[in-house]
Amino acid sequence: MGKTLQDQLYQAMTHSIEQGHLEPGLVLLEGNIAKVFGMSRSPVRQTLGRLHEEGTISRFEGRGYLVGRNPADIVRRTLTAGDFRKVGGRAAIERQDAWRQMAETVERDIVLCSMKGRLELNELQLAKTLGVSRSVTHRILLHLQSLGVMEKTKYTSWNVVPLDESRLHHLYEARLQLEPFMISQACQAMTEPEIARFIERLDDAARHYPDVPGATLDALENDLHLEAIARGGNPEILGMLSRTRPILLVSKHLLGALFDMPAEDPFFYEHRDVFEKLLARRPEQAARSLHTHLARSEGKVQARLAAFRETAQVDLPAYLRWDDKD
Repeated sequence: MGKTLQDQLYQAMTHSIEQGHLEPGLVLLEGNIAKVFGMSRSPVRQTLGRLHEEGTISRFEGRGYLVGRNPADIVRRTLTAGDFRKVGGRAAIERQDAWRQMAETVERDIVLCSMKGRLELNELQLAKTLGVSRSVTHRILLHLQSLGVMEKTKYTSWNVVPLDESRLHHLYEARLQLEPFMISQACQAMTEPEIARFIERLDDAARHYPDVPGATLDALENDLHLEAIARGGNPEILGMLSRTRPILLVSKHLLGALFDMPAEDPFFYEHRDVFEKLLARRPEQAARSLHTHLARSEGKVQARLAAFRETAQVDLPAYLRWDDKD
């Protein structure tokens, strides 16, 4: 590879700024960027300093930097990996890409198996299967634990949290209580360009449906249920909502992969309705639209779960085994 993490980060940020993925006036924070790329703050701090010296970003009265020399507006939102597109056909940060690829594979195996029942995972066997160190596998498992699909039981053993009809319903109940409130709080925090960008992405997917990759569907789900919700500004509620992530993972790993795409788009127009209410600065209507969308969504996801449990066969990876207590 021949480039340090700092060099790779500089290239990724420069490219994303030049391409408009990081828009003028966007607030750049060390901690947020470090979390996206899974690195310490030191290379992030040095990269931001270099970009500032070059005039690509600027200081302001608040914490962090702003994209551009003298932007007209200040844009505050949480950055994600989607803001850093691939550069020259290569992932923005190669080390992070390799880790993410392994985590994605393990996530898929565990989510599919969790729909079939209760299982145990052996961390040592996972490391052996992946051919990586224990530190890498532990990082993957902590990530999956944060998504609500894994629970630590003892030193090298973990439980896969089973995803059945009852748990899915309970997760939806939590979302119905929390997400509408958060979207109403996000209404004034989100900028018009930010909301318009989400709508544009939905419209583009709708024009091409059903020829839409599963990864695109997942990104569009994240636009509303992760990115927009996060603008509600309550970290305690966001922590609670992180436990409901398995709902999104069901469709992520089934639609377009094991199941055909629905005849009609799965959620585009319902998401668009929420964003239109946000654009019109109508928080109560946005909350009601999101509540309606979630209530309709449960039936669809429950049907996918039931169909998978009834018809699909699952081959257990070497690092998983059925829990004898199930």
